[in-house]
Amino acid sequence: MIISFLDDDIDKPYVSGSLYNGTNPSLVNLPFNDHQTSLSSKTIGVNEEGYNELTLSNIKDKEQIYLKAQKDYDELVQHNFTQRILNDKDSIVDGIYNERIKKIHTQTIDLAKNVNVGGEYLTNVGLSKDTIVGLSNTLNVGVDNKVRVAKNSHEYVGENKDIEIGANQNTIIHKDETRNVKGENKLLIEKSLTQTIEKEFFLNVHQNLSAHIQDNTSLKSNSMQTKVEEQYSLESDNSTFDFQTDCEVKAGNQILHQVGDTQIVTKGDCV
Repeated sequence: MIISFLDDDIDKPYVSGSLYNGTNPSLVNLPFNDHQTSLSSKTIGVNEEGYNELTLSNIKDKEQIYLKAQKDYDELVQHNFTQRILNDKDSIVDGIYNERIKKIHTQTIDLAKNVNVGGEYLTNVGLSKDTIVGLSNTLNVGVDNKVRVAKNSHEYVGENKDIEIGANQNTIIHKDETRNVKGENKLLIEKSLTQTIEKEFFLNVHQNLSAHIQDNTSLKSNSMQTKVEEQYSLESDNSTFDFQTDCEVKAGNQILHQVGDTQIVTKGDCV
């Protein structure tokens, strides 16, 4: 560098120019990059080649500020920090990225957001979490999906809900189950249905009960009672009653047996 003295006073030196240094050449390739202004600081050491750099480029419509830290880069802002980017922003971190926000984090995205995670993705929320989706919500899971709820779980669907299971479904309820269907309930089983009830089975039908069985019906029980408040009718093409011991039939008024046109009427005092 060239040192000059203000008013030829040796107590007032200043840098008035620079000279070519072959040992430590300028970062700017002159004269091709004469639009650049650079400030650099070389790493201490005879054989060291690292340096910190600040370069200003002044080509029209390509103005640029370039900052290079040979190793670490630290920032300390005592109060607020405001950043505005009028176009795009690209950021690449080759190692680990850690961020801590001690208070509130608010993020507003006006268009779309894409997040691609090559490995695992973990979210840990200490208190509550609310998610609001204005339109549709789609979840695609390549293999398994597990949901663990320590206490209660509530789900509300305003209209229809469709569930399709490609293979089997297993459901275990350790206590009671209650279902309330306001309208109709239809069940279609293309193969067999097996139900095992360890204790009682109660069926309450307020109006009609109809069962249509195309083939055979078999009932097996130690004891069986049928109580009809009004009329009881049994109709079949062929009926066989086989009682191993006794058969008792009681009627308050009469019993009518009819085969063809022949009738046998049994009353309290005559046959």
